Amino acid sequence: MTAEQKSRRDVLKYAGVAIGGLVVGGAAGWLAKPTPMVTPLVTPNATVTTVTQTASSAAAKFGTAPAAGTPITIVHGFDAAYPPFTQVTTSGQVVGFDVDVLGIIAKNNGWTVVEKPWQWASIITALENGDLDVVMSGLTMLASRADVISFSLPYYPVYHEIVALATNKQTLNQILNSGGFISVETGSAADQWATKLLAAGMKFSKLGLDTYELALEAVGDGRAVGSLTDSSWLNPLLAKNPTMAAEYKIVGMIGGFSTYGVGTRNGDSWLRGMINHGLEDLMGTTQWDDLESKWGLS
Repeated sequence: MTAEQKSRRDVLKYAGVAIGGLVVGGAAGWLAKPTPMVTPLVTPNATVTTVTQTASSAAAKFGTAPAAGTPITIVHGFDAAYPPFTQVTTSGQVVGFDVDVLGIIAKNNGWTVVEKPWQWASIITALENGDLDVVMSGLTMLASRADVISFSLPYYPVYHEIVALATNKQTLNQILNSGGFISVETGSAADQWATKLLAAGMKFSKLGLDTYELALEAVGDGRAVGSLTDSSWLNPLLAKNPTMAAEYKIVGMIGGFSTYGVGTRNGDSWLRGMINHGLEDLMGTTQWDDLESKWGLS
């Protein structure tokens, strides 16, 4: 385990013990990224099912421990295009750090996981309504979300950064007051930060695009002076692409750090507790470090 891995794990673990599943991490994130609706795809060992429940039954689906021997199926809602945390590959496989972590917790508890991609803009409503049982897909812990759902312990930090071409000599403040375009993924936390910066008097124009990748391409082809992006997406991408890493540079960070948590319904206290114990136990092992290394997060 590297010193960086241990520091990150310990910060999150002890922060989680202190704040539990209800506190929002950091000031940096507002809304996590939306993705287009896709047809549900599944891992080889899971089957997509239609979950039909009333609002009241959904709220209490996992409120108490099921009777011994009761089969437990957890419907995992996720963003299909958010590597390295969750992604549906071109072959239809569901992969990612979050997929692996939830899979380990489920295996240790004898649960079956159904993987269900969902449009990000409505994923919290789907969780409330019982279409999904958990949302684990780089879900930023926000006060607005904590008003309607409950979070697990925080398990991963995320920052918001301005990235520009390596040849750009402007400072962060100069970019934010350049009068040029700063690209963002529409509806993402970065988008919300851009709106906040504009409201604070920064002088740039916002260029909203469908994905983080397209926002970065806008910098590369000169349509934007910089892109306001998500560290948990950008940093692993640059780490595994040396040519791209040489082309771009991170100019600075916007705000502090936020944290990801697993979203659950308020009434599902038993499930949330089991996930908390699973996260805490896993974060204290080398298996967690191995997963971070596997997905380029270390």
